[in-house]
Amino acid sequence: MSAAVAELPRVHGRHRNKALAVARRVRAVELLTSGCTYQQVADELGYTSRGTAYNVVAKALREQTTEAVTDLRTLESARLDALQHALWDAAMTGDVSAVNAIVKIVQARVHLNGLGSVRDGLGVISMKPRTVVVPPTV
Repeated sequence: MSAAVAELPRVHGRHRNKALAVARRVRAVELLTSGCTYQQVADELGYTSRGTAYNVVAKALREQTTEAVTDLRTLESARLDALQHALWDAAMTGDVSAVNAIVKIVQARVHLNGLGSVRDGLGVISMKPRTVVVPPTV
């Protein structure tokens, strides 16, 4: 599959070929997982900017359209675990900078796994998933 994916045509601007868009999204996640930067992903796949490449990968993560997304989450989670493990002893002995770094690592993990609060279109912060409780009618 990688040989076929590597030969994806470069696309300039919007296009309507959904299958090609999905294949490019898969390839973008694979490239990022292999260690490429967003700029390298954009250059490889012909996206206009690294921001576009970021948005494509973010969409894949939101939609979880590929198995590579799970691999990317696992890889990033392992990286966060390694960073936290390296700083843990220093944080437990009172190193304030290590504590701050661990807090940021935990926040990154929460964001990566979609566990944090989100803003709806009206700017209201809510926790997801949201549960609505409707009392029974008498």
